Amino acid sequence: MSHTALCTALLALIWTQVGQAKQDKHHHHAARILINHTEAEFKRFWIPTDISQMNSVWKLVKDPVSSDIYGGGLHGLFKFNTEQTGTDVEQVFNQSISLLTEQNHGSQLFICKKTNKDEEDCNCCYLKSKSDCFKINTPVHVKDASLVIGKTLYFAMSGESTVATTLGLYKQNKDSFTWPQPIQITTRYVKILANRDSEALDGKVYSFYIEKNSDKNPETPLWIPRVSQYCMADKGGTKNQLQYRWTSMLTARLFCGNKIKKMTFTELLDVSVLETSSNTMIYALFKNEYGIRAVCVYTMSEITRVFTSAKFRNKEEPSIQTAGECVEDSRTLSSAVLKFMEKRPEMEEWIEPERGPLLVSNHWYKQLQVDMVNHHNILLLTLESGKIHKVLEEKDGHFIIAEYQPFENNTQIHSMLLDRSTKKLYVSSSNQVVQINLQDCSRYGDKCTPCVLARDPYCSWTGILCLPATNLNGDMRSGTVCKEGERVSARMNGREALIIPQDSKYYLKCSAPSQYASYTWIHDGAEKECLSTDEDCLLLIESMSESDEGTYQCKASENGQIWTVSSYQLQKGGASHLRVAPAVLMCLLLICVMLL
Repeated sequence: MSHTALCTALLALIWTQVGQAKQDKHHHHAARILINHTEAEFKRFWIPTDISQMNSVWKLVKDPVSSDIYGGGLHGLFKFNTEQTGTDVEQVFNQSISLLTEQNHGSQLFICKKTNKDEEDCNCCYLKSKSDCFKINTPVHVKDASLVIGKTLYFAMSGESTVATTLGLYKQNKDSFTWPQPIQITTRYVKILANRDSEALDGKVYSFYIEKNSDKNPETPLWIPRVSQYCMADKGGTKNQLQYRWTSMLTARLFCGNKIKKMTFTELLDVSVLETSSNTMIYALFKNEYGIRAVCVYTMSEITRVFTSAKFRNKEEPSIQTAGECVEDSRTLSSAVLKFMEKRPEMEEWIEPERGPLLVSNHWYKQLQVDMVNHHNILLLTLESGKIHKVLEEKDGHFIIAEYQPFENNTQIHSMLLDRSTKKLYVSSSNQVVQINLQDCSRYGDKCTPCVLARDPYCSWTGILCLPATNLNGDMRSGTVCKEGERVSARMNGREALIIPQDSKYYLKCSAPSQYASYTWIHDGAEKECLSTDEDCLLLIESMSESDEGTYQCKASENGQIWTVSSYQLQKGGASHLRVAPAVLMCLLLICVMLL
């Protein structure tokens, strides 16, 4: 490794550790609460055993006109009935699914099925209609980026570049097609977006992807992240120049990182789009060569500005005003323009994020979805372990609200789908699809303080319970919505009376869901430390006697707020014997094993 590369690696490590130290102080490196696979938030749809044993890769899409979810893969197409009015899982087709996508702002799903198992040809149609069908003979994969606009399919082919394959963005409908130019660069496409559901001259398509860097210098990054712009009306060039190939493709480089700290993230992993009243926000998940993840946020207005007003990178080329502009018939473009476009022109200016990275993390995130709830933006990120983080976007960073573990064991999440209308998240493994209710607020309890400290925009305090939010009752980022009396001690539902045999051991249990809170037992005004596990705060009564009688309260303290979680009234009984609740005993055995 060169001195420069070594210094860069050390800077990355130092920056990560400093950032980690700052995060430790505010607990931002870990989720506030942990939700395991046995919890009520999860509803499961099991793939038939004979199919799931084949380790299928599934892509999930939502039916635009119902609550049904579809999963497509090598072994067919399945429909998951989320309302449970019939069979939970229904196999729609048993043919191999090569492409499954939604219609942009439309009401139909589009599917491509292999006509023969041993051939690459696919028959493509709307799922519930036999009209406007056509065939494609490009070896696409169900996980490749795709989008349907009107009656036109846009899909990307990713992978290792070979002479026999042409990687890039394809456009095809019943009557015409436009292909990418052949180029010997390994490419992986992540997302295809459209700025409008129209074939008008100002209609454009954008592809987000990464290319393998051809520069072998060890100082340069392995991947280069890019976004390309195409005109929807592009029909290709003349017979001699770019026939059936894109004549409008312009490319710009994406930047994500911190220029002052000389940190960059270049391997684009996923892209999610959030429409707001003022702009289209594009959230992009990256990683760098050290495995550190980052999320940068771009605006569609900035992307279009770069393509509209920035100069071309190749200064030796003459200025051609019509290069990349949308025209009614691209086959009428001049030879000079087509010659210029053959060189895949790149913009000199890079596309910068709205601000520095929203999130920089050592967590190995892989996929990203974004939601907006009561003017707060929520990021949903899958981890390589098969877990999911629910993250609140903040002006000065982020806050990990919860960590979901939808599967019993570590597993690979193949696909993630967010249904914004129902606030349900769907994730798939090789043998099941799991539905996660993002609005399950019951775990925050019936007390104001823990509900507010959760800082979960999906939930709000109603004055009686923590319920799914319709409108925010105060600011969820502070405890100001709670009454003054509840700041010190939240309402208790009465004390649990326990009679403990004399001289016996007993463990008092206090639920400790928040990983950010400190928990303490108080016995008649005296504080007692607890034995902490991942989920509980335990207090050992070593040998029950008169001095152990009285009131026990488990207090939680977090972010300046204090509330009572559990309360017991202990009384000494008769005969002596050991009393330990089974669940508590299991926790103690686990702790003992860990300490060995």
